[in-house]
Amino acid sequence: MMEALLTTLRLTYVVIFFIAIFYALKFEFGRESKDERGKSIMNRSYGIIFPLLPLGWFLIEMYDQYIQHLNYETYKLVIWFLISGLMILHATILTVLRRIY
Repeated sequence: MMEALLTTLRLTYVVIFFIAIFYALKFEFGRESKDERGKSIMNRSYGIIFPLLPLGWFLIEMYDQYIQHLNYETYKLVIWFLISGLMILHATILTVLRRIY
């Protein structure tokens, strides 16, 4: 029962990730990102997301070195969640900023 729930949650996360990728790429290569408003939205979104990548990686490294050593498979999974989570957050920020501006 619990394994089926975990599988469903993982599948849902991957679907959300691919929707976020599609949305971000559609916005970036669409007509809307070519004007000043679109460029401003993209710059603000990247300005929020970019600093979170090294911060997240730093926190993962500190956890790995000082709290508990992560094996290779766990480390790969955590990095994947960091990058995919930031992509989902990027698409979410794009959506919010499009409605605000």
